[in-house]
Amino acid sequence: MKKFLAVLLSACVLAGSAIAFSACGDGRETLTVYTNAAFAPWEYLNEYGEVAGVDVDIAYELGDILGYKVEVRDVSFGSIFTNVQNDEMAIGAAGITITDERLESGIFSIEYATSTQYAIIPESMNTDANKTDGKLNMSALEGKKIGTQESTTGNILITDAINGTEDEETGEHVKGDLEGSGASVVAYKNGILAGENLGGQIDVLVIDELPAKSIGEGKTGYVVVELNAEPESYGIYMNKNATTLKKKIDAALQVMIDKGVIDYLILKHSGAIV
Repeated sequence: MKKFLAVLLSACVLAGSAIAFSACGDGRETLTVYTNAAFAPWEYLNEYGEVAGVDVDIAYELGDILGYKVEVRDVSFGSIFTNVQNDEMAIGAAGITITDERLESGIFSIEYATSTQYAIIPESMNTDANKTDGKLNMSALEGKKIGTQESTTGNILITDAINGTEDEETGEHVKGDLEGSGASVVAYKNGILAGENLGGQIDVLVIDELPAKSIGEGKTGYVVVELNAEPESYGIYMNKNATTLKKKIDAALQVMIDKGVIDYLILKHSGAIV
């Protein structure tokens, strides 16, 4: 990995560009990274109990490039946003989807990855009648107890489908795809805990693609299928006033994207390469 990541420019080289990065050497500023280590392969606890994952490696690479000392803190997903809102030298890196609602309280880096919502369902639900173009229709979840991870895109998507939404222009109620169907949503602290309750408290689990595949792997009697929903973009979440930090992180992320480093990290933490 170190050999591969050597293609990245050092912080000292980048400091000579149009963006003035922090100086190398001792006395480095600390970049606090808030994550939730239950969303593999983006973040998880490794065999030694350490926080690891794609986002964690990205954070440490950002620290190397920008000359920051990196401190990773494992917290609940929902509290990531509150913590970052209180600290201009903090970021949220946890497979966070860029949404208009989250942009009201903070700012995001450039998109560094994309994902779609997947469902872990019983094999009996995996039929052509429940799908369109190979993707699971929302209607297939009617009457089901649907597990999600709290504060995530999947939780918002399913909650809106069950409760309906409000038209932004008229204020009128817009019926959700699962409204009145008998479907219910159960939000768990993390996806791993939700997965443990499949076949018990919940019938199915809706979560992002890679965590779904990680949780669903080897789960007897279940399959992982893509949900017929809009794709989403991941970004690093920052304090609204951290505009200078955003410029630095955007530039460093672009280097990592251009050099294929993020693609490499996704493959590495997904177990496709060692």
